[in-house]
Amino acid sequence: MRRPAVLRRVLSLLATAALALSVPAGPAGAAGPFALPSLPSPNAAGLTLRSWSVAAGQGGRMGDASVTTAAVFAPHGGTPTIDPVQVPVRVRVLLPADYQRDPARPYRVLYLLHGGTGDVEQWSKTDEGNVTAALAGSAFDGIVVMPEAGKAGWYSDWPGHTDGFFAPQWETFHVGQLVPWIDANFNTVKAASGRAVAGVSMGGYGALRYAGRYPQVFSAVGAFSPGTDIYHPGAQAVIADSAWTVGASILWTGLFDGKFRVTGDTPYRMATVFGPPATWPGQNPVNLALDGKYASYGGKMALYAGGAGGTGETDIGAGTAALHQDLKDRAVPHRYCQGAGEHKWPYWVPELKDFVAYVYGTKPQSCPNGWGPETD
Repeated sequence: MRRPAVLRRVLSLLATAALALSVPAGPAGAAGPFALPSLPSPNAAGLTLRSWSVAAGQGGRMGDASVTTAAVFAPHGGTPTIDPVQVPVRVRVLLPADYQRDPARPYRVLYLLHGGTGDVEQWSKTDEGNVTAALAGSAFDGIVVMPEAGKAGWYSDWPGHTDGFFAPQWETFHVGQLVPWIDANFNTVKAASGRAVAGVSMGGYGALRYAGRYPQVFSAVGAFSPGTDIYHPGAQAVIADSAWTVGASILWTGLFDGKFRVTGDTPYRMATVFGPPATWPGQNPVNLALDGKYASYGGKMALYAGGAGGTGETDIGAGTAALHQDLKDRAVPHRYCQGAGEHKWPYWVPELKDFVAYVYGTKPQSCPNGWGPETD
């Protein structure tokens, strides 16, 4: 995993990003003929809906759900310095163009996870993931769910706490609450066979984490430039730095509040996010692979990384290669694409297209990004 940008770079990126605008769901707020559906179970699975609105600039088929949950944040370690402890979190949902025309049809769902210092809008921004355009005409014709995960949440239920005595419980929110909430409110295939999870960078780690820990929930997994080994000193430096620079912040929430950060040395910050090292094998993709936790994903698991030939993300490339070897050793069929590449969106969007073609359509003969055949 690459060392994250210092706080001033994060703030600069945020300052140049436009805040999302939204309009009410329904015919009056929809772009063109598409109107967001009403939600039959808005308060379910531990989530309370605050608003459901059209995401601006996304063609009318994408909605923003703002929800509150006891998982974000949970009081821990003392009296929380924020009141209320719960803060709104957003989930973006991209619906198929024919969703309203065939209400009885169950759709497959792709859970798409954002990267470090990113947010719920990362996969839909036109200069980043541009997911609507990326999946147009692809083999995937289902629902895409893009949840908030905090700028440095690491897709974990934090066993420790911020300096302000609260902790995010992102794994509980995503797997324990959001998945059943989506099934309760949308026409989905309500089984693992209908769910995939994929992500980029920190979100690639999250996808591998969730897939390995919850094979009863997901049946396909894609990881684009993922974190693969939290034991690695470089990975620990990334995680520890992110816990200090952005901590438990969500977009602007808490970004300038020191109580959202985690003070302490690297071992302390690692334990805050993941718990004691004795618990890490159950959270670490390379260990999950060695323990056979990806066996059920054979033929529906894909890994992508740059760094070949000493270019770009060499650390991520090496970690992904190690995970690939672990999967080979356990005879888990998977797609592995690596080449000369950077830790940047121009590489990840083609990888998403390749992933959905591999899982839902015909396996591409060549890897994306001009990398040629799959790497052995």
